[in-house]
Amino acid sequence: MNLPVETALLDTAKRENAQEHTHGATRVGLGILLLGFGGFLAWAAFAPLDEGVPTDGVVTVEGRHKTVQHPTGGIIKQLLVRDGQTVQAGDVLFTLDETASKARFDEVRQRYMGLLAQESRLMAEKAGAASIHFDHALLEQQSDPYIQQLMLNQSQLLRARQQAFRADVEAMRESIQGQEALIEGYQGVSGSYQAQLELLTQQLDGIRQLVSEGYAPRNQQNELEQKLAQTHGLIASNNSSILRSRKAILELQQRITAREQTEKKEIDTEMAQVKLAVQADAEKYKPLWDELQRIRVTAPVGGQVVGLQVHTIGAVIQPGQKIMDIVPVDEPLILDARIPPHLIDKIHVEQDADVRFSSFSNTPQLLLEGKVKTVSSDLLTDPANGGQAPVSYYLARVTITEDGMQKLGNRRLQPGMPVQVVIRTGERTLLTYLMHPLVKRIAASMKEE
Repeated sequence: MNLPVETALLDTAKRENAQEHTHGATRVGLGILLLGFGGFLAWAAFAPLDEGVPTDGVVTVEGRHKTVQHPTGGIIKQLLVRDGQTVQAGDVLFTLDETASKARFDEVRQRYMGLLAQESRLMAEKAGAASIHFDHALLEQQSDPYIQQLMLNQSQLLRARQQAFRADVEAMRESIQGQEALIEGYQGVSGSYQAQLELLTQQLDGIRQLVSEGYAPRNQQNELEQKLAQTHGLIASNNSSILRSRKAILELQQRITAREQTEKKEIDTEMAQVKLAVQADAEKYKPLWDELQRIRVTAPVGGQVVGLQVHTIGAVIQPGQKIMDIVPVDEPLILDARIPPHLIDKIHVEQDADVRFSSFSNTPQLLLEGKVKTVSSDLLTDPANGGQAPVSYYLARVTITEDGMQKLGNRRLQPGMPVQVVIRTGERTLLTYLMHPLVKRIAASMKEE
C-alpha cells in the first residue's frame, strides 16, 4: 500500500471540507449582514422620527418688564424706592424738583386764565347777556383766589361797559323822544295857524267885495292881507321846525345804529385778538401742566423694582432715560424663543414644543412640554452690540402646558432663566434626513453650467 499517496488524498479531502465549512459560514454571515442592513434600511425608510426647530430662549414675564422713564428729565428731589423693593400700581417712585417747571407754568397760567376770563366776558357782551358764563377751566379752579379775582374783575367790567353803552343809547333815545314832542307841538301850532289862515281868507274875500262897492275902506283890506301873509309865514316857519326835528330824529337813529355797530365791531376785533392769544397760550399751557403733573412718577404696575439707575438726591436724569424696571409679580411667565428667519415658514401658533431647562441643579436636563402661543408677524432686529452685526429673528412665545407644570413641581421659574426650545414641526424618516442634503446638492449641481 502506498502510504504517501493516501496521506496526500486525506489532506486534500480535509482542505476541501474546511473550505466548504468556511464558505458556508461566510454565506451565513453575509446573509445576516444583508438582512440586518435591509432591516435598517426598512426602519430608516419607514420609522417616523420627530422633526423640529431648535432654538435658545429665555424665561420672561408675559407682560414684560415695565420700564420707568421720564419724557423731559429733571433733577431728583425724592427717591422713594430701592432695588428689590415691591411696589403697588400707583405708588410714587420718585419726585422731581418742580421749581423751574412751576415758575414757567405759573407765568403762562396767569396770562392764559386772564385771557380765558376776558374771552368769556366778550362772549357775554356779544350775546347781550347780563352775566358771564365762564370757561370750564376757570370754573374748575374758582376756589383759587386769583381766579376768583379774575372772574370778579371781568364781571364788573361787563356791567360797566353795558351800562355805558346803554347810557349812550338811552340819551339818544331820549333826544328822539324830545324831538318827537316838539314835532307834536309844532303840528298843534300848525293846526291853529291853518284855522287862522282859513278865517283870514274868508274875511279878506268879504272885505274885498265891500271895498269894491265902496262900503269899506281900503286900509281895512290891506290890514287883512298883511295878517294873511304873516300867517303864511308862520305856517312855513312851523313846517321848517317840524322838518328840522324829523331830521334830528333821523340823525339820532343813525347815531344809535352807528353806536351799536361800533360796539359790535370793537367786541369782534377784541374777540379775534383774544382768541389768537388764547390759542397761543393754550399750546404752552397744556404741555407745562402735563410736565407739572409728571413731577411725581408713579409705578405703572405692581411688581418688584429692578435695575435702579439713580441712587442719590439731586441726580440729573435725561429725557427718556431708563430709571428702573418693574417686574410684575402677578403676571404669568412665558418663554421667548428666537426663530431664525429661514425657518419661520415651519413655525405657527399651537405647535408643540420640547422645553429643556439646565438651571436646576437637582435635574440639570429637565424636559417639559410646551406650546407655541404667538409668533411675531414681522422680523425683529437687535441693534449692533460690541461691534457685532445686528441680529434679526422672529419671536415665538411658548407657554408650558399643564402637564409640563405638573412635572415642574415645586421648582420655581425666574425671569431671565435660559432654556433650550425645540419646536416640533412634524415627522420624517431617518433615510429622508440622511438623503435630504444629498438630494439638495444633486438638484443644485444639475442647475450649474
